[in-house]
Amino acid sequence: MTTTEGDAPAGEVPPPEVSTSEPTEGIAEETAEETAAETVAEPVEVEEPDPLPVETSTSKPMDDAEIARKLESGDRDDRVAARRARIAARLKAKREAEDPSLIEPEPEPEPTAEETQVRESKRRLARLKALGFDDVTGIKAVAVAREAHRRGVRDDRRVERRNRIEQERAETMQRDGEVAGEWDKLRGIKVAHDLNAAIQAQKALCDQIVASKNALIAEMTEELDKEDDEFERNIRRQEEEVDETLKRMNSQYNELSAAYMSEFDEIERVFLEERSAALKANMEELDALFQRRDAAELKYMEDVAATADAYRKELEKHEADDAEEYTMLKIRLETDIANLQRHLADMKSTYLLNAEKLEYNYRVLVERDHENAGTLQIQRRKIAKLRETLMKVKDKFHAMDKKFSDENVRLTDDHRRVTEQFKELEIKFRNFQASDRKKFQEVWAMKEEEIARKVKRALDADRILHEQHLGMVWHPPSEDVFKHPEQLALDEARRKRAAAAEAARASSGEQGGTVGIEEDEDLDAEEEDNPFEQRIADPAYENYLATLVDVFFFLVDPKAQRAVKAAEAAVAEGTGASDEERLTTAAAVARLQAESVLKALGVTDAPSFDGLANALTVDGVDPVLHAGGDGDVADIMLPRVDLVSAATKFAAAENLAKSGGGGGGGGGEQLQPFGDDAPAPRKTKEQLDKEFWERMSNAVGEKNFRVWGQLERSMERYREMLMKRRDSLRDAESLREQNDELR
Repeated sequence: MTTTEGDAPAGEVPPPEVSTSEPTEGIAEETAEETAAETVAEPVEVEEPDPLPVETSTSKPMDDAEIARKLESGDRDDRVAARRARIAARLKAKREAEDPSLIEPEPEPEPTAEETQVRESKRRLARLKALGFDDVTGIKAVAVAREAHRRGVRDDRRVERRNRIEQERAETMQRDGEVAGEWDKLRGIKVAHDLNAAIQAQKALCDQIVASKNALIAEMTEELDKEDDEFERNIRRQEEEVDETLKRMNSQYNELSAAYMSEFDEIERVFLEERSAALKANMEELDALFQRRDAAELKYMEDVAATADAYRKELEKHEADDAEEYTMLKIRLETDIANLQRHLADMKSTYLLNAEKLEYNYRVLVERDHENAGTLQIQRRKIAKLRETLMKVKDKFHAMDKKFSDENVRLTDDHRRVTEQFKELEIKFRNFQASDRKKFQEVWAMKEEEIARKVKRALDADRILHEQHLGMVWHPPSEDVFKHPEQLALDEARRKRAAAAEAARASSGEQGGTVGIEEDEDLDAEEEDNPFEQRIADPAYENYLATLVDVFFFLVDPKAQRAVKAAEAAVAEGTGASDEERLTTAAAVARLQAESVLKALGVTDAPSFDGLANALTVDGVDPVLHAGGDGDVADIMLPRVDLVSAATKFAAAENLAKSGGGGGGGGGEQLQPFGDDAPAPRKTKEQLDKEFWERMSNAVGEKNFRVWGQLERSMERYREMLMKRRDSLRDAESLREQNDELR
């Protein structure tokens, strides 16, 4: 019998128990089991293992890689030391888990010589770059200062020339007046000699005016010549400064290149020294490893010799035991041979029967093969026919593809041409639209003033009819009749803000209502200038607008993004900027982003701004009232996940309102965007204007119109009665006259 792997040789002494100084029994048992496994793997000699040393604070702990390497080592002492280090690591981890204060902080690694050299090189190169930059830009600073001084002198000369021209113009006008006055006097002189003298004096005065003009022209010409000379000198000076700048730049480039090469050589030297030290340390470690390997190989050869001697003795014992087993095995095998011969005869008969069956199956398969060959020919002809059809279809496809490609190119050119025409038409349309809007506003103002006068006249007539003719109390209509639709929306917002402010003052118990009312009136007066700008600048909407920009950042147009990036870069580069300037820039950037997002959502005025605020806030809360009560609108906004859908519905409703599909009167039911839960579209400007004119036309009221009609009919009847009375009086007078004549 042979021994399997892991069985100990006969007569081997079992491993002794390992006594350790550790207090834990589980660790001692684990050490004993590992030592026993090591003894089984090396059955030649059994050595008494040394007791486990207690790890002190001065011993250097092994890392996991070193423990794994020593466990695979051929040296038994290394394996035992690795196991002890692993047990100590487990005990330390257990103690640290129970008491975290025992965890020792890992020391920070000290910078290596390479890192120190690289850092010093970077610092020296940065200082050299800064000095070179100052040297190169010094010429530019001097040139900028000189150019500023030149421009100042030029401006002073320009002011002097302008004053000189103005003075000359004043003197010329005075002399022209004198000349014109002398011409009137010349007309009154009748003596030829005196007239000639006066004409000569007049000519001398005109010559003085022309001489003054020529002197001014010469002076200006001289100034222009001086400017040209100065320009040429400046050009030559700039060429010299450019040459000097290029010279300094070349010098700095050479110095910087030399510095870079020097620093690179220094860094390379440090790296080479470190490499030499590492190679030397590695060679020493390799020599130590080779020595340990030689000792291990010598020990292994001795162990192999002892193991071979033990195996020889074991083989001799097994040869005696195997002789008996061979005899018994021979008898059993002969019996098995007889049984197998009988089984062979049975199998031969079975094989003959199977051969007949296979012959029959072969003939059947041959017949099927002939049938399959015919079918294969039919399928081949079918495949050839289908290939011809495929070729025809491919040719047809290529022809159609070429045709459609040409058509696509033609349509692409047409589309590009039509697009350009559309852009030109759009530009023209915008120009005409601006012109039409201006004309419309002018006509609106003219007609609004005219209809207001007529409505007031009609209201005065209605008041006179009620008070004088009917003796009734006249109730004037609301002042909203004469207000523009946008003004009505602003008044409504101001009323809401005033109500919210009053409620906030009442809830907080503040006193001095008169001061609050005056502040509200001042705020309303400010809002009348530009309500949309006032809403954007309102602190109550600041966080609300910031949330809109954060959620709808993709709606900021590229132009605004470039402006924002430029502002942020300017703030980042400006080292001397104050905190106030940074805050101002940040506020301007936030406002620019907010205006871009609002413009993309179709919000361009105060009513649409309030409509968006209503769409993005929770139901039942008016954002205008909340903002007027010193509240933050961002506190009543919908959750962020619902803002996109709510803003989409609002934008669809706003577009529907601008296209004339929403708002007031219409014959049928208006289409609503995105289902029944979408917000109602805002009234269009045309509908608001129509309501304004309807209010103006219905200022008197239907009831008063009925009173007017009834009064008119009554007055007509009264007039008819008076006419009849007049006729009766005339008849009576006529009869009286006839009676008088008859008498």
